[in-house]
Amino acid sequence: MEKIRYLFRVFSVMALTGGVSQVGFAQDADSLILQKASKAFELASANSDSAYFLAKDALGEAQKLSFKRGEANSFNALGWVLMHKGQLDSSLLYLNKSRLLFMEESSTYDIARVNINLTEVLTKQSRFGEALYFALEADSLSTKLQDLPLQTDTKRLLGILYREQGDIDLSVDYFKQAISGFERQGDIRRSVNTAISLSILLRKINLADSSLSVLKKCLALIEGSENNEYQLAMVNEHMGDSYFLKGEYQEALGHYILSFNLFGKLGNMADVAYEAMVVGKTHIALQQYPQAEYFLNSALRIADSLDFVSYQFDASSELASLYKETGQWQKAYAHLNHSLVLKEKLEQQKQVQILAELKEKYESEKKEQEIALLKSNVELENVIARRRLQFQYFTFFLFLFSLALAYLTFNRYRLKQKLNEQVLRNQIASDLHDEIGSTLSSIDVNSRIALLKVDETETVAKQLEKIQLNTRSIMDNLAHIVWSINPNNDSLEKLVYRMKDFAAEILEPLGIQYSFNHEDISPEFILNPILRKNIYLIFKEAVNNCVKYSMASEVEITTVFKDKNLLVKIEDNGKGFDLEKAMDKGNGLGNMKDRTGQIGGKLSIRSNQEIGTLISLEVPIT
Repeated sequence: MEKIRYLFRVFSVMALTGGVSQVGFAQDADSLILQKASKAFELASANSDSAYFLAKDALGEAQKLSFKRGEANSFNALGWVLMHKGQLDSSLLYLNKSRLLFMEESSTYDIARVNINLTEVLTKQSRFGEALYFALEADSLSTKLQDLPLQTDTKRLLGILYREQGDIDLSVDYFKQAISGFERQGDIRRSVNTAISLSILLRKINLADSSLSVLKKCLALIEGSENNEYQLAMVNEHMGDSYFLKGEYQEALGHYILSFNLFGKLGNMADVAYEAMVVGKTHIALQQYPQAEYFLNSALRIADSLDFVSYQFDASSELASLYKETGQWQKAYAHLNHSLVLKEKLEQQKQVQILAELKEKYESEKKEQEIALLKSNVELENVIARRRLQFQYFTFFLFLFSLALAYLTFNRYRLKQKLNEQVLRNQIASDLHDEIGSTLSSIDVNSRIALLKVDETETVAKQLEKIQLNTRSIMDNLAHIVWSINPNNDSLEKLVYRMKDFAAEILEPLGIQYSFNHEDISPEFILNPILRKNIYLIFKEAVNNCVKYSMASEVEITTVFKDKNLLVKIEDNGKGFDLEKAMDKGNGLGNMKDRTGQIGGKLSIRSNQEIGTLISLEVPIT
C-alpha cells in the first residue's frame, strides 16, 4: 500500500511538470525517477527554477531507495540546471558526484555524457586545460561506443577548446567533424550554428574564401526549411563580414541589407542596430556617404534607445570617420568626442566617478595653496624655491639613470635573444644533417638500385618500399622540427598533451591497454624549444621501443611536475630485455641517453622478464 501511494505521488508530479502524459501504475519507481531526472535536464534552459526542484525531488527519492543510477542521473541534472542558473562551482560539484557514481556502475555512455557537461561548465570558467582532459576522454569513450550524437557534441567542444588555446588547425578540423555529425543526425539548426562559429574562426585567420564556402553551404541547408528567418539573417550577416574582409563591398552590402530587413521583420532591435551600423560602414567603403550617414544615425538612435553603450560607441566612431572623409570637421569632432566619452563609460565607468572626485579635491586644495602662498613671506618662498630646484636636479639625474639602466637592460636582452637564436639555428642545422641527410642518402642509393635493377620486379618493389619508409621518416622528422620551433607550442602543458596524443596514436590501434596520468600544469609555464624537443623525442623513442619489442599488453605512463623537475615514467608488462645487449644492438637507447645528457637530465632503465620494463626520465625545468 505504501508503494502504491509513492507511485501515485511520483506520477502526479510528472504530469504537472509536463512529463510523460501516460504512465502506468505498474511502472516501477526506478524508471519514474530516471524520467524525472531526464525531464529536469530538458527543462534546465527554459525554466531552471522548476527544473531545480524536480531534480532535487528525484535525488531525494533515489537516495531513499538507494538507487545509485537514479542518484547519478539526478546529480547530472542538478549540475546542468545550476550551470544555467550561473552557479558554476556548485554545478561542477554535482557533475563530479554524478561521474563518480557512473564510474562505479561502469556505465561508459553515461560517463561520456557527464564528461561533455563538465567540459561545458569548465569552458565557461575558462579552465581550458581541465576541460580538454574531460573532452578528450569523452571523445575516446564516444568513439568506442560509436555513438554519433555523443561524438558530435564532443567534436564541437573540442573545436571550441582548441580555438581558445590558439590551435587553429585542430579547431577547424573538429568544427568540420561536428558539422558533418549534426548533418547526419538531421539537426540543421545546430549544424548551421556550428558552421557559423567555423566561419568566424576562418575569417580570424584571413581565410575569407573558406569562410564563404562554409556559409554558402549553410544557405543551401536552411533556405528550404520553415521558421528559418533568424538563422538566415545570421548567415547573411556573416557572409557580409566575409565579403567585407575580401574588399568586395558591394557583395557585402547586399547581404548586410538582407540581414537588416530580416531582423527588422523579427523585431530584434539589438540586431537591427548592429546591422544598420555595418551597412553604414560598408557604404563608407563604397564612398556612398549620404546612405552611410542615414544608416549610422539609425544605428546610433536605436542603440541609444536600448542603452547599448558598445553599439553607440561603434556607431559614433564610424560617423566620426565618415565626417572626416567628407570634410565635415565640426560633426567629425563632435562624434569623436562623443565616442571618447562612450569608450570611457564603457571601459572605466567607476574610474570616471573617482577621477571627478579627485579633480574636485585638487581644485579645492589648489585654491587654498594659492591663498597661503599670497600670505607667506619671502623666506618661505625662498625655501620652497630651493626645494623645488633640488627636486628638479634629483628628477633630472634619476631620469638619466633610468635611461642608462634601460639601455643596458635592452642591450643585454638583445644579446641573449641573439645567442638563443644562434643555438636554435645550430640545433636545427644539426637535426637536418643527422636525421634527414642520412635518410636522403639512403633514398638516393635505393633509387639508384631500383634504376639498375629495373627488370627485376621483386628487387624494385623492395627498393620502393625502402624509399617509402625513408620518406615517411623524413616527413615525421620534419614535423617534429617544425613543432619544436613553433612558439605556439612552448608551454609545458602543450608538450604533455602532444605526448598524450602520440601515445594514443601508437598504442590504441594495436589494442594495447594504456593509462596516461598527469597532473594539471599551468599553460603559462614555458619551455625552450631544444628542451621541449629532446623530452618529446626521448618519450617517443621509449614508447616506440615498447611497441616494437616488449610484446606488452598494458602500458602505464605518468608525468609529474614538482619542484621545477619534470618526471616522465613509461612502464609496461612486456617480456623485458638485457640492457647491455640492447645497447650493443641499438634500439635507440644510445640516442635516448645522448639526448638526456644534452638537457642535463637523468635517464634510468629497469627491465625484467617477469615484471616488464620501467623507463624513468627526470629533467630540471628552469
